[in-house]
Amino acid sequence: MKRRCFACVAIWSALSLLAAAGSLAQAPAAPGANSQITSLDQLLQVVRDQQQRQRQLNAEREREFIRDKQRQEQLLTEARREFERRQRENQPLVAVTEANKAEIASLEKQLKGLVQEMGDLATTFHEFAGDFSAVLQESMITAQLPDRSIQLKALAADRGQPSIADIEALWLYLQEEMTEAGKVALFEAPVVAADGSNETRQVLRIGTFSAYAAGEFLRYVPETGELLLLSRQPPARLRAEARNFVEQTAGVAPVVVDPTRGNLLGMLAYTPGLQERLEQGGTIGLIILVLGALGLLLTIWRTLYLSFVYLKMNAQLRDVGRPRPNNPLGRVLASVADVSLDDEELVQLKLDEAVLAEIPALERGNGLIKLLAATSPLLGLLGTVTGMILTFQAISLFGTGDPKLMAGGISQALVTTVLGLVVAIPLLFGHSLINYLSRSMIQRLDEQCAGVLARNADRQVR
Repeated sequence: MKRRCFACVAIWSALSLLAAAGSLAQAPAAPGANSQITSLDQLLQVVRDQQQRQRQLNAEREREFIRDKQRQEQLLTEARREFERRQRENQPLVAVTEANKAEIASLEKQLKGLVQEMGDLATTFHEFAGDFSAVLQESMITAQLPDRSIQLKALAADRGQPSIADIEALWLYLQEEMTEAGKVALFEAPVVAADGSNETRQVLRIGTFSAYAAGEFLRYVPETGELLLLSRQPPARLRAEARNFVEQTAGVAPVVVDPTRGNLLGMLAYTPGLQERLEQGGTIGLIILVLGALGLLLTIWRTLYLSFVYLKMNAQLRDVGRPRPNNPLGRVLASVADVSLDDEELVQLKLDEAVLAEIPALERGNGLIKLLAATSPLLGLLGTVTGMILTFQAISLFGTGDPKLMAGGISQALVTTVLGLVVAIPLLFGHSLINYLSRSMIQRLDEQCAGVLARNADRQVR
């Protein structure tokens, strides 16, 4: 046991010496430390001195720590007091901050609404400017004021936020269009003729409806912004009214306007005339026209001939005792002039022969006129069928997408029908007139022959 205790003491002493040696190496050297340690007593004394200094250093550190702790507590107390003071000062600022946040939210909401309104205003402005630019492009007033369309297109093309000046400019253009639309204006403008030549002429504009130059109707072309002289003008009566209206300086005068702003006048150029209508009838239409002309000439000739004969016969009736060979009645009466009136049968035969000889001349052409009057509608029906065949061929080849491809066949079908009726109706009336004249004269010949026979029989009885 004693040996074990001694060993422990020895080990502890060695560790203490090592620790002391380490402390000596780190700590500042004490006075006389530079001297060489030569014995254990010196080493022990050095260790004791070092421990004493270490205890003093630790005590000083403890005192410093205590002082720091007291100072930290004081600082903490001061910080808490400062915090409480700041908190008291911050309470009204928090209320102000919350109020400011609420105001900022309200202002942001107002700003969002204003931004949306400005966006809606910009959208509406540009949409209206674009639509109104198209309206001005179509307006006849642009021919008088061409610059405004360019300026309005620039406003519509600018996609930014419109300024007050832009809005006022748009309003000014709108007001100007409304004002000019109710005016009759006289101005100089280039006019394009039908041959393509361009000439500056004096133009009279009536609102946005019609324009005239020297009594001739003009049509506004929106694509080019020019006034076009119509190649096919309205009737002379309307042109005369337009000319009088242009020349009149005061008062009220009638004039024709186009309520469709040029569309009707534009359609007038594409409206086929009489010659074009006749050409639409094709070959069958031409045949109908030829037959109609032949029937009309024949009707006129027969009407004039029968009227002339009718007058001659009336003159002969006033002088039956002297038959003249220039009329059928005179020739019939002359046929029995050399025959003995006692032979009643011979007289009757001579009269019948003379009447029968005059009938072909009086009825000549009646059958042909009737035939032409009956044939013309049939030819018109033939043209109708032919035109419908052409129409169905166009439908089978090209479909029904483009009506213009079917217009040719339909035009032929309708025009030939019209031509057939137009030819047949006058020919029927002409045939009725000619038939009436010829029948009346034949009846008059029969009456006069019966009168001759009656007078002859009466004479024989006496």
